[in-house]
Amino acid sequence: MPSFATSLELLHRRRWLISSMLGVLGGLAMFAAHAQQAGADSGMGAFLRMVPLGAESKGVVIPSFDENGRRASLITADVMRRIDSERLYAEKLIVQMFNADPSKDLRIDLKTAFYHMAGGILRSTERARVSRPDFEIEGDNLIFDTVKNQGRMTGNIRMVIFDTGTLSGEGKPPSKPKPAK
Repeated sequence: MPSFATSLELLHRRRWLISSMLGVLGGLAMFAAHAQQAGADSGMGAFLRMVPLGAESKGVVIPSFDENGRRASLITADVMRRIDSERLYAEKLIVQMFNADPSKDLRIDLKTAFYHMAGGILRSTERARVSRPDFEIEGDNLIFDTVKNQGRMTGNIRMVIFDTGTLSGEGKPPSKPKPAK
Protein backbone atom coordinates (compact mmCIF):
# COMPACT_ATOMS: atom_id res chain seq x y z
CA MET A 1 0.00 0.00 0.00
CA PRO A 2 1.47 3.40 -0.94
CA SER A 3 2.25 5.86 1.84
CA PHE A 4 0.20 8.99 2.36
CA ALA A 5 3.02 11.14 0.91
CA THR A 6 3.16 8.98 -2.21
CA SER A 7 -0.61 9.25 -2.58
CA LEU A 8 -0.41 13.04 -2.40
CA GLU A 9 2.37 13.11 -4.99
CA LEU A 10 0.26 11.00 -7.36
CA LEU A 11 -2.71 13.26 -6.72
CA HIS A 12 -0.81 16.35 -7.85
CA ARG A 13 0.26 14.66 -11.06
CA ARG A 14 -3.32 13.99 -12.06
CA ARG A 15 -5.81 16.45 -13.30
CA TRP A 16 -6.77 17.48 -9.81
CA LEU A 17 -8.85 20.43 -10.90
CA ILE A 18 -11.44 18.27 -12.64
CA SER A 19 -11.34 15.72 -9.86
CA SER A 20 -11.83 18.42 -7.25
CA MET A 21 -14.78 19.92 -9.08
CA LEU A 22 -16.49 16.56 -9.43
CA GLY A 23 -15.59 15.75 -5.84
CA VAL A 24 -17.24 18.93 -4.61
CA LEU A 25 -20.36 18.17 -6.66
CA GLY A 26 -20.52 14.62 -5.36
CA GLY A 27 -19.67 15.74 -1.84
CA LEU A 28 -22.47 18.27 -1.74
CA ALA A 29 -24.98 15.75 -2.98
CA MET A 30 -23.89 12.80 -0.89
CA PHE A 31 -23.53 14.58 2.43
CA ALA A 32 -26.73 16.62 2.26
CA ALA A 33 -28.56 13.69 3.84
CA HIS A 34 -26.01 13.62 6.64
CA ALA A 35 -26.34 17.33 7.47
CA GLN A 36 -29.51 16.72 9.50
CA GLN A 37 -27.54 14.49 11.89
CA ALA A 38 -25.27 17.27 13.22
CA GLY A 39 -25.15 16.05 16.81
CA ALA A 40 -24.87 12.35 15.99
CA ASP A 41 -21.06 12.26 15.89
CA SER A 42 -20.56 13.24 19.53
CA GLY A 43 -22.47 10.14 20.66
CA MET A 44 -20.73 7.99 18.04
CA GLY A 45 -17.31 9.29 19.13
CA ALA A 46 -18.11 8.49 22.75
CA PHE A 47 -19.19 4.98 21.75
CA LEU A 48 -16.05 4.38 19.67
CA ARG A 49 -13.83 5.50 22.56
CA MET A 50 -15.19 2.52 24.51
CA VAL A 51 -13.48 0.15 22.06
CA PRO A 52 -10.39 -1.19 23.91
CA LEU A 53 -7.00 -0.05 22.61
CA GLY A 54 -5.50 -2.66 20.26
CA ALA A 55 -8.67 -4.76 20.29
CA GLU A 56 -9.87 -6.12 16.96
CA SER A 57 -13.61 -6.51 16.54
CA LYS A 58 -15.07 -8.60 13.73
CA GLY A 59 -18.54 -8.24 12.26
CA VAL A 60 -19.16 -4.78 13.72
CA VAL A 61 -22.69 -3.37 13.47
CA ILE A 62 -23.37 0.11 14.92
CA PRO A 63 -26.86 1.60 14.44
CA SER A 64 -27.85 5.14 15.39
CA PHE A 65 -31.28 6.65 15.91
CA ASP A 66 -32.64 10.19 15.87
CA GLU A 67 -34.61 11.83 18.69
CA ASN A 68 -37.85 10.31 17.35
CA GLY A 69 -36.46 6.77 17.44
CA ARG A 70 -36.16 6.58 13.65
CA ARG A 71 -33.07 4.82 12.32
CA ALA A 72 -30.61 7.54 11.20
CA SER A 73 -27.58 5.49 10.18
CA LEU A 74 -26.02 2.05 10.20
CA ILE A 75 -22.28 1.41 10.23
CA THR A 76 -20.97 -2.08 9.49
CA ALA A 77 -17.42 -3.33 9.16
CA ASP A 78 -15.81 -6.73 8.71
CA VAL A 79 -12.95 -5.68 10.99
CA MET A 80 -12.57 -2.65 13.27
CA ARG A 81 -9.48 -2.01 15.36
CA ARG A 82 -8.58 0.83 17.69
CA ILE A 83 -5.02 1.80 16.75
CA ASP A 84 -4.37 4.37 19.49
CA SER A 85 -6.30 6.77 21.71
CA GLU A 86 -7.44 8.85 18.72
CA ARG A 87 -7.68 6.56 15.66
CA LEU A 88 -9.75 3.61 14.46
CA TYR A 89 -9.03 1.39 11.47
CA ALA A 90 -11.78 -0.45 9.59
CA GLU A 91 -11.92 -2.96 6.73
CA LYS A 92 -14.91 -3.29 4.38
CA LEU A 93 -16.62 -0.36 6.06
CA ILE A 94 -20.18 0.42 4.97
CA VAL A 95 -21.92 3.56 6.18
CA GLN A 96 -25.62 3.85 5.42
CA MET A 97 -27.45 7.11 6.16
CA PHE A 98 -31.23 7.06 6.16
CA ASN A 99 -33.50 9.98 5.37
CA ALA A 100 -37.24 10.51 5.79
CA ASP A 101 -37.37 10.36 1.99
CA PRO A 102 -35.95 6.94 0.99
CA SER A 103 -34.85 8.35 -2.38
CA LYS A 104 -32.20 10.33 -0.48
CA ASP A 105 -30.80 7.38 1.49
CA LEU A 106 -27.04 7.17 1.07
CA ARG A 107 -24.50 4.36 1.18
CA ILE A 108 -20.70 4.70 1.42
CA ASP A 109 -18.53 1.63 0.72
CA LEU A 110 -14.86 1.76 1.75
CA LYS A 111 -12.33 -1.08 1.45
CA THR A 112 -10.24 0.35 4.28
CA ALA A 113 -10.66 3.51 6.32
CA PHE A 114 -9.19 5.42 9.23
CA TYR A 115 -11.32 7.48 11.59
CA HIS A 116 -9.68 10.21 13.68
CA MET A 117 -11.97 10.52 16.70
CA ALA A 118 -10.71 13.89 18.00
CA GLY A 119 -11.09 15.64 14.64
CA GLY A 120 -14.03 13.61 13.35
CA ILE A 121 -12.22 12.86 10.08
CA LEU A 122 -12.97 9.70 8.08
CA ARG A 123 -10.28 8.99 5.49
CA SER A 124 -9.77 6.28 2.89
CA THR A 125 -6.86 6.08 0.44
CA GLU A 126 -8.38 3.20 -1.50
CA ARG A 127 -11.18 3.16 -4.06
CA ALA A 128 -14.42 4.34 -2.46
CA ARG A 129 -18.03 4.29 -3.67
CA VAL A 130 -20.90 6.53 -2.65
CA SER A 131 -24.33 5.60 -3.95
CA ARG A 132 -27.86 6.84 -3.77
CA PRO A 133 -30.90 5.77 -5.83
CA ASP A 134 -30.29 8.63 -8.30
CA PHE A 135 -26.47 8.54 -8.61
CA GLU A 136 -23.28 6.61 -7.93
CA ILE A 137 -19.79 8.09 -7.60
CA GLU A 138 -16.44 6.34 -7.19
CA GLY A 139 -13.01 7.80 -6.53
CA ASP A 140 -9.51 6.83 -5.42
CA ASN A 141 -9.55 8.79 -2.13
CA LEU A 142 -12.27 9.97 0.22
CA ILE A 143 -11.99 12.41 3.11
CA PHE A 144 -15.07 13.32 5.15
CA ASP A 145 -15.19 15.79 8.03
CA THR A 146 -18.06 14.67 10.27
CA VAL A 147 -17.95 17.91 12.28
CA LYS A 148 -18.38 20.24 9.26
CA ASN A 149 -20.42 17.71 7.24
CA GLN A 150 -18.12 18.24 4.27
CA GLY A 151 -16.48 15.63 2.10
CA ARG A 152 -14.02 15.44 -0.73
CA MET A 153 -13.42 12.68 -3.22
CA THR A 154 -10.32 12.79 -5.41
CA GLY A 155 -8.46 10.63 -7.90
CA ASN A 156 -9.94 8.83 -10.86
CA ILE A 157 -13.54 9.84 -10.32
CA ARG A 158 -16.38 8.14 -12.13
CA MET A 159 -19.92 9.43 -11.60
CA VAL A 160 -23.12 7.99 -13.02
CA ILE A 161 -26.34 9.98 -12.69
CA PHE A 162 -29.33 7.74 -13.21
CA ASP A 163 -32.03 10.42 -13.48
CA THR A 164 -31.00 13.97 -14.37
CA GLY A 165 -34.62 15.13 -14.17
CA THR A 166 -34.41 15.15 -10.38
CA LEU A 167 -31.33 17.38 -10.51
CA SER A 168 -32.78 19.84 -13.02
CA GLY A 169 -36.19 20.00 -11.35
CA GLU A 170 -37.96 18.87 -14.51
CA GLY A 171 -39.39 15.71 -13.01
CA LYS A 172 -41.07 13.13 -15.19
CA PRO A 173 -42.13 14.08 -18.70
CA PRO A 174 -45.88 14.21 -19.25
CA SER A 175 -47.35 10.95 -20.46
CA LYS A 176 -48.55 10.82 -24.04
CA PRO A 177 -52.30 10.46 -24.46
CA LYS A 178 -53.45 7.15 -25.85
CA PRO A 179 -54.90 7.31 -29.36
CA ALA A 180 -58.68 6.99 -29.54
CA LYS A 181 -60.03 3.92 -31.33
